[in-house]
Amino acid sequence: MKINFSTGLLTLALLSFTSYGVAQTNLVPNGNFDQTSKRIKKGEGELERAEPWFSPDEDNVADIYSKDAKDDWAVPENKMGYMMAASEPNYVGMRLYGKKRLPRHYIQVKLNDKLVAGKDYCVSFKLALSKISRFGTNHIGAYLSKRKVRMREIEEYTIEPQIMHSENKIFDDQYLWSTICGVFTAEGGESYLTIGNFMDEGEMSRSDVNNMRRVKGFNQLQTQDAYYFIDDVEVFNMAEVESCSCEEEEDEGDGMQVVYQENVSDQEGTDEYEKIKRQKIFFDYNSTKPASPRALITVIQEMKKNEDINITIVGHSDEKEAREISADLALERAKAIADYLKEKGIAESRITVKGKGADEPADDTGTKGARAKNRRVVFE
Repeated sequence: MKINFSTGLLTLALLSFTSYGVAQTNLVPNGNFDQTSKRIKKGEGELERAEPWFSPDEDNVADIYSKDAKDDWAVPENKMGYMMAASEPNYVGMRLYGKKRLPRHYIQVKLNDKLVAGKDYCVSFKLALSKISRFGTNHIGAYLSKRKVRMREIEEYTIEPQIMHSENKIFDDQYLWSTICGVFTAEGGESYLTIGNFMDEGEMSRSDVNNMRRVKGFNQLQTQDAYYFIDDVEVFNMAEVESCSCEEEEDEGDGMQVVYQENVSDQEGTDEYEKIKRQKIFFDYNSTKPASPRALITVIQEMKKNEDINITIVGHSDEKEAREISADLALERAKAIADYLKEKGIAESRITVKGKGADEPADDTGTKGARAKNRRVVFE
């Protein structure tokens, strides 16, 4: 039965249980958009019926689809094609890229509780590209903040989402739900979660967009955008979950690993030197592929804007990697980042690389989370 949303539910946590019987509390209220103030009939721009979700842009609000709706706004078959809900009966639809600067959608919610300083949280959401989208795109992420994000801030393109795919992949699966997830270490007081594409379209290249062929069996004209369905938005305290991993990874031999992310978004008044120094690139176990793409994008942008800046890229590994694989892995990580910067037009003469192995750990407690913090590249 459909349950209408009431204000009393704002303060309730959504509880589930693992196979070990440990309670898990999703800090995202109505994270699957299933509680609505009214029945969904025409879901265009009706995100805010899934209270307490709202849009930073009052003139361009995301859509909602429901099993209770008919025709264009139904689940699973609707005007955008066909997609079963990840969690019935509803999901949200939003444009994350549009040709000729068609406006994008952003969705935002206030968390049930403020995040606690120093605590790690697993942040995740599911997405699927609509069947009639002309494009698929990347730069899709989640941003956690202490206050509401305003549209004017988004349009300045300075927001750096802390949760993105480790390789900033293009999401173009039109049949199955994909998941974006990551570990976020709170500064303390974060109360809002915003999902969208925060990248300046002028900074995007052809490699950031896939042209999609028309899916057989769907006769609708393709939309000139990348339109995604969103479902199952979650924020859990890492103390309550066994792991926070949604990508294929190398096995460390002791279960799924943690992919670490760090919040470096509060940069108001920071000069270009300090902004680069604050960026950190994290890595999966035994990998030289960066798991912090937005930080890397920031370094490239600042170096292109400030051609007098030279940098030293310093690679680090965790103790287990240095012992069981090679201390040279740290240097290989620094070289991989240097190669990428050169591919993006940064002169080789402006870059120096160093590898410090596991000699300077960021966290020496020896936990899985600590090792994830130590697998990093920093900039001097």
